[in-house]
Amino acid sequence: MRKADQRPPVKAAPLWHFPEPAKLWLDNGFEVLANHRPGQYVASIAIVLDAPLSEEPAEIEGVATITQRCLDEGTRTHPGAGFAEALEDIGAILGGSAGYSASELSCDVPVSRLPQALRLLAEAVREPELRPDDIQRHQTLRLAEIENTLANSTQRAQLAFRAACVPGRFRSARMAGGQAATVSQVTVDDVAAFHRRYYRPDGTTLIVSGDLTKAVFREAEAVFGDWDVPAPNTVRHQSPVSRRPHCWLIDRPGAVQADVRLGTFGIDRGDPRWADVQVATYALGGAFLSRLNRELREELGYTYGAHLVNTPMRDGGLISVQGSFRTEVVADAVSRARDLLNVANRPFTSTEVADAVAYANGVSPLRYSTAQGVTDRIATLVADGVNPDFVNTNALALTRVTPESATQAITELLPPDQLSLVVVGDAAQLAEPLRDAGWTMSVKP
Repeated sequence: MRKADQRPPVKAAPLWHFPEPAKLWLDNGFEVLANHRPGQYVASIAIVLDAPLSEEPAEIEGVATITQRCLDEGTRTHPGAGFAEALEDIGAILGGSAGYSASELSCDVPVSRLPQALRLLAEAVREPELRPDDIQRHQTLRLAEIENTLANSTQRAQLAFRAACVPGRFRSARMAGGQAATVSQVTVDDVAAFHRRYYRPDGTTLIVSGDLTKAVFREAEAVFGDWDVPAPNTVRHQSPVSRRPHCWLIDRPGAVQADVRLGTFGIDRGDPRWADVQVATYALGGAFLSRLNRELREELGYTYGAHLVNTPMRDGGLISVQGSFRTEVVADAVSRARDLLNVANRPFTSTEVADAVAYANGVSPLRYSTAQGVTDRIATLVADGVNPDFVNTNALALTRVTPESATQAITELLPPDQLSLVVVGDAAQLAEPLRDAGWTMSVKP
């Protein structure tokens, strides 16, 4: 063989590193995290406020969501539509949400207009108008949104599974945006009081990513540095626990398919098994040819897709098999899914582990190649009380996962006899087959 025909050796790619942000603490407790990303000329900004939904009064759950959604409806400096026009003038796009752990306001804007965008964001969180007509409109919109959510089989299954795994005394057992009975009770004064108490500099983090200069710290301090610290306010984050297993059949008469959730209360990123569970989740139901999808979709044709989804919270999490199945095969599909989760009988292989690690670490450079990807990731971690260096620590931890450790972790987390099951479909067609398969289901309307 000629030397020119010999294939050169291919080395493994070096472990990619998530960028470490530069940090600045202002005297009022406001934190700034800046991520310089050369060549990224659209800056991505997020403001994360320490306002967990567990702080909402029980009778007006949803007030945090309505407050957040009213922030872009006008400020004292730019009243009414003037605020939206000011954003449009600089090419900025505004978004945000109120999550279980924090409220967030986000913005994408050309780097050249970053100072103006920071000023407008400061206005939104510090001096929103919160006009009665805007609050009432968003209240009406939220009530309509709740109706649509409950009418959607997939979303209904997810909400029911959350309630099946988390005891009702914890806020994370219920819809983030509040339920109809509580949203309808929110008043203008409630929104103003929530904003006054939880929109404050201490505990708030500003994240900026893009092609930045050191001037970003000066610009942030100019608009947030004089934000006064109000009276002391103790914020309490709940630490939910697992609920005993529940099996619920939610009736949707006439439905030709059913949405299924099978799983349990899980773990958060602080658990030492986190990397092992990530690998196991991918091998079981993360890849197209993972165990669940290969059997339930490719071999049996029961579904368009079956996945194992691991969703962390600030404390704990949810892990479940998710999929939509033809009504006539639901009972068999659920039983097969439970059997597939019993990995003690069929441990993970070194090939499955290697594929999972290669995917997780290989996709990171693409996932975080944009300023928005970096900002979004850091904002999620900050909201959950996790240091941004977790990304690199976790990447290294993944390389140390073994077939034995992944098998043990998922065996501990998903014992087959301790799983909650939620099925949303035609109860008249599903109740008896599920009962015959050994599932004692409580039927709910």
